Parts: sequence; structure tokens; C-alpha cells
Amino acid sequence: MASRLNLETSTAEKLLESFIEVIGEECRDLNRVAFPSLGSFQGIKRDETVVRDLSTGKRLLLPPVIELEFIPGGRLKNGIAEGPDK
Repeated sequence: MASRLNLETSTAEKLLESFIEVIGEECRDLNRVAFPSLGSFQGIKRDETVVRDLSTGKRLLLPPVIELEFIPGGRLKNGIAEGPDK
């Protein structure tokens, strides 16, 4: 990526880390981050749940979590369905 952008490797790494951090912050706030033609990332909050430990039989309370969901865009879906160009 650094060579394609004509940047030093360290600069490209910092830009990529910052980019990932921004996406993470937005998804933690349950916002959607969209990339035209590719798709979007969105944080989905799952409520706390009670599960049973299969080995002990005890009930455990799992805390609420935020999961990252990727929703593919139309162009990406079509590209996968059509397969690689030959």
C-alpha cells in the first residue's frame, strides 16, 4: 500500500491504524460506516444473555456486547457471484 501511495512504510502504517481506529469508534457508537460499492460496517448491540455451562450445568450471565457486522454492497455481491474475470 505504501508504494502504491508513494509513502514511507511508517506513514502508511500510521494512516491505516488511524483509519481502523475511526471505524472502531464509529461502530462502538453503533453508527454505520459505508464504503460505496464495497459495503458498510455497523456495530450491533447484543443484550446480556443467560447461558448454561455444558460441563457444570451452572447458569452464567454473559454481559452485553457490541458485534461488528459487515453488509456487502451490490457491486461486491455481483463481483462474487460472477466470479473472477478470465
